[in-house]
Amino acid sequence: MANISDFKSSPFNFMQQGTSTTDGTGVVDAGIAREVGTRFMLDDGREVALVSNGAAALVAGNLLQSEAEVTAFHKLAMTVPSAYPASIGQNQILVTNGATVLNVNKFQGGYASVTAGTGIGQSFRIASHAEAAANATFVVTIEETIAVALDTSSKITLMQNLYKNVIQTPITTATGATVGISLYPVAAAVASTYNATTGKLTTAGVDQYAFIGVRGMFNVLVDSTVTNVGYPIGCSKTTAGTVGVATLTTVPQIGVSAQTLTSAETGMVYISL
Repeated sequence: MANISDFKSSPFNFMQQGTSTTDGTGVVDAGIAREVGTRFMLDDGREVALVSNGAAALVAGNLLQSEAEVTAFHKLAMTVPSAYPASIGQNQILVTNGATVLNVNKFQGGYASVTAGTGIGQSFRIASHAEAAANATFVVTIEETIAVALDTSSKITLMQNLYKNVIQTPITTATGATVGISLYPVAAAVASTYNATTGKLTTAGVDQYAFIGVRGMFNVLVDSTVTNVGYPIGCSKTTAGTVGVATLTTVPQIGVSAQTLTSAETGMVYISL
């Protein structure tokens, strides 16, 4: 059986799942949460990534995507008081929320990107952020330091870690980015609850962690017969969690068939994500 061979220390065996409970600050138990999205090399050359599961249980062989995109936190305005000047070398910024309540650390481990105005093109991994009521300001702490100073013309977009709260790929239209293949059954997470007005944590949830296949040979559920080895393979538009033949404009390629694939069965696909 393949094993993790990277120099990185894996939090648990790649063919098992892990569980963690959020603490009273709304920050997931530090050890494993910070690792979500980290890739590990197996000793047979394949790559796996650590994910946290969403609200539905996963089964083996399903194609997975990121949590659905939340556009309410795109292009938020910057506030630049003296306490948070957003100058070069700083690692905190003050952002003004839109009309949707922001739960504490919803985007922890994801990215804050400058999408317009001064400093456009920069992106920073989010170490933590405060909760925010509608139209309130909140502090975002970033892992990197600011390279080009920001000002009130800067617009900030918050993006979730693609490997946090993953779900089965939906039918017809993707709502997030394709991230990998489930390797074994994974229990559903129990979501934390938050104050609907302030975004503060009220009840801690239980997170479920697992490894998924992201590069190399993996066994995947197929929705239509693929008669040729080496065919381009993409996300199915007719059956959730499955793959089919990729097309140039509607089904982006995620891999190639490594054998003849039969509808409603699983087969080996070389995944490249």
